[in-house]
Amino acid sequence: MLLHRSLDASPPVESSQGAASGYLSSDSHDYINSQAYHDYDNDYGYDGLADYDTPSSAFFEIPFSAPSSELAADEAYQDTPPLSASLFDHHRPETPLAPIVSRSLGRRALEFLQQTAVAPNGKPKFELENELGYYDSDHRHAHGHAASDGSSDLLALHKRSLSSSNLAYRPENMAWDRGRRKSHDDFTNTGISRKFVINVEETQRQILEQEDTDGDCQITVQDGGPKIFKVGTANSNGFHKFEIRGTYMLSNLLQELALAKDHGRKYITIDESRLNENPVDRMHRLIKYHFWDGLTRRIDAEGLEVICADPKNRQKDQQYRIYVPYHDDFALEYYKKVQAERAHLNLDVVQLPDTITPEYVKSLNKQPGLLSLALRRRVDEFGNEKVSGAPFVVPGGRFNEMYGWDSYFEALGLLVDGRIALAQGMVENFMYEIEHYGKILNANRSYYLTRSQPPFLTDMLLQVYRAFVRSDGEAQTQEEQGHAPPRRKWAPGELKVWLARGIRAALKELFGVWLCSPRLDSNTGLSKYHPEGIGIPPETESTHFHHVLEPYATAHGMTVSEFEAAYAKNEVRVPELDEYFIHDRAVRESGHDTTYRFDGICANLATIDLNSLLYKYETDLFKMIMDEFGGSFRVRIRRGPNDENLRAFQQWIESLLDSGVSGTLGENGGWDSSWGKGIVVFDHELDDEYGNLPERLESTSFSGIPSFTRPAPNSSLFSVVLPASLFFSLSKRRRALVQRYLWSEEDRLFYDYDCRMRRRIEYRSVTALWALWSGLATREQADLLVPRCLELFEVVGGLVSGTEESRGHISLARPNRQWDFPYGWAPHQILAWEGLEKYGFPAEARRLVYRWLYTIVKSFVDFNGVVPEKFDVVGMTHRVQVEYGNVGTDFKFVVREGFGWMNASFQVGLVYLTNHMRRALGTLTHPDQLFRVLQHDKKPTPVAAGPTPGFAQSALAGITAVAPAVAVA
Repeated sequence: MLLHRSLDASPPVESSQGAASGYLSSDSHDYINSQAYHDYDNDYGYDGLADYDTPSSAFFEIPFSAPSSELAADEAYQDTPPLSASLFDHHRPETPLAPIVSRSLGRRALEFLQQTAVAPNGKPKFELENELGYYDSDHRHAHGHAASDGSSDLLALHKRSLSSSNLAYRPENMAWDRGRRKSHDDFTNTGISRKFVINVEETQRQILEQEDTDGDCQITVQDGGPKIFKVGTANSNGFHKFEIRGTYMLSNLLQELALAKDHGRKYITIDESRLNENPVDRMHRLIKYHFWDGLTRRIDAEGLEVICADPKNRQKDQQYRIYVPYHDDFALEYYKKVQAERAHLNLDVVQLPDTITPEYVKSLNKQPGLLSLALRRRVDEFGNEKVSGAPFVVPGGRFNEMYGWDSYFEALGLLVDGRIALAQGMVENFMYEIEHYGKILNANRSYYLTRSQPPFLTDMLLQVYRAFVRSDGEAQTQEEQGHAPPRRKWAPGELKVWLARGIRAALKELFGVWLCSPRLDSNTGLSKYHPEGIGIPPETESTHFHHVLEPYATAHGMTVSEFEAAYAKNEVRVPELDEYFIHDRAVRESGHDTTYRFDGICANLATIDLNSLLYKYETDLFKMIMDEFGGSFRVRIRRGPNDENLRAFQQWIESLLDSGVSGTLGENGGWDSSWGKGIVVFDHELDDEYGNLPERLESTSFSGIPSFTRPAPNSSLFSVVLPASLFFSLSKRRRALVQRYLWSEEDRLFYDYDCRMRRRIEYRSVTALWALWSGLATREQADLLVPRCLELFEVVGGLVSGTEESRGHISLARPNRQWDFPYGWAPHQILAWEGLEKYGFPAEARRLVYRWLYTIVKSFVDFNGVVPEKFDVVGMTHRVQVEYGNVGTDFKFVVREGFGWMNASFQVGLVYLTNHMRRALGTLTHPDQLFRVLQHDKKPTPVAAGPTPGFAQSALAGITAVAPAVAVA
């Protein structure tokens, strides 16, 4: 068995402190070596499972130190892998950022590693991890594999048992120095790090019997065991015993035993440094090298084996089923072939109709199934065509499919970890969904066909595109220096074609989903969550709606089950229930299911979060079209049945010519962009056109009115040229409407607006900060909004979803909802960090980052490595009593996947922290204690001009001269 060893850890930072000391966590037994505080990136210890009884499969490791922390940081910064733009483009903090971001080896260490990687007989001294069949080049790069041409761009070394892993090589003087002593290290005169020889099965039995007092197959601070366990040292062949102390070390031992047992090991040797590993480093390593892989899925012949099963399916029909879009003939043929070749799956392949109605989707509730995603074709070295699904990351637990807004945050984490091609696969799956299903889906199951989720495609597209641009630039530099690039470069024009497809998908979603009925409110001109589905959402637990249905069942003289069946068949008509489920589905489309903020009114609300996201769409589209396509962008649109799309477009153009954007959008001005549903995303004719464009185009002045070419009578498509200035006008209009309807100058906060009742909803939500992330807030509003939001939402564990006052009184009849006080969620944290940074509040951003990461790491240390879906950030616990429980907490022995956006928030959060804050996090220094030291309670000093480096007002100013043809608010 081969487990990878990360060599992208930066050399340890020199410390003036002497011998290692320890600290006690909240559990008095729980000792962690505080060497982590000043040597957080020192990873000398065991990093794999070496067979004690099979020496030939053991591995060798060479640890490194550096002449100085400054040199290590500078060299590591040069080796930093590409990051997403918004993360990479932050100004560097007062301490070097690169060791936190990349933790890559300095150049000298890498040179030495390459020199010593070959034995005298010419054979390698190490083995590389298996490819695991992922095929994406960034997986190889992240794991230190050879480049595609066979050269080794980063060598991954594994250790042998009994290696001298406590000796550090000093490249500048070609000498070996004694490393720091580990906890309880009484071998003061030897350079050999303590290792333990372990009988896997017997040790697991004994440690569970002694320490797991509550029988949940975990070792946590709530267990009542002695928190001391003796193991034999490898030097004495198990004769001499050594005490493993504390919850953290014991739970790490239990996790390593579980992994060893998974791989059939009977005996292993474990280095002590693996058991007392800095928890920040351990979690970062697990996410980067294990959790992402554990959460990766594909919808293809192999992927169907693991993704067809749906824990949410409570129907009698449990057959594996995949629904294929009407126009995807290749996918239909492929899955029919899989159906025949993999008979054991008993796969049902169903082609969807050309037009998908809410009634049709409801009819599928008894036969739920997967929805097809993008397939890729490649030719192997023998000339055979291979088909594989575009990869994606699932959230985890019962959520075993690709989700909408989860995927955006997961992509941010993937980009930080250098997994660009995996993030690319997720963007391509979104393109596929928009082309074939009309929207980015809540998730790719049949019961989600009418429901979307918060839209993040344009920023996701830009992040991945810029990461590839940087990656190609680095590859070009490496080629010029005579080195093989780590991953395949894009062919000329190929990346531009990819970006153009993404823009077409975003245009189709913006015009065909969010700027037309039923999601566009014609009076305010703002957008709402309002899916088209009807009836009871089938993916919920069987009793989830019993409290809602019971009064109606009683009134009809039925049991709840009888009434539910009759209502589903339209045998009873209850308009009140119909409206209730419209709002319930809207809550689920919002991603905030559930919260008292949206209870019974969600489909009526123009929310600050949704309209902030759409403002970002409009400004992103403006910027991409201006910067990459010379100021205009051509799309082709299907005419539709009876020319409905063509007629809708002609009427829309006439309205723009008469009244402009401000006179058409809102105040019942007649805006109707439903023609956008016909935009062709995968347009090979336009691909050829954009593939031949120059790398950079000069921006040209265009009228704000789109132009179109009348189609030939026998053509099913018509062509439209959309000017960038149109999206400038849309963003200006949306900003004006948000100021009018959602901003409260008196309360210094953005609120939601009830479009039916025509009043603001006085629920205070942390999503008000999304106006900073998107750049929608003005400079003056930001100066008022930031202190107000920190006053309302900042708690010990990060940002809370809403205020206790807004949530209201809680009782048995009115229980907690998971998106209300006192719960905190990764999306809210990540968007707030970026928004605060944009508007010149970096100290506040880092303070919130530290609070959130402290919450994560504390549960990780105290509860057997748990990485859950959400936290109670007031009570500082993941053990919550709320609807749906907490995904990611129900596991035995070892966490194998974490939870998608929680993983991402940890990796992204580390980018913001200074070295000092990261070291404090490694010792679980309480946030308030750290902030007293750092004096972060000083008044913020905002920047003089608008948000940076996002879409600033200055960026908009340059387009005003080319936009007068469209009126703006």
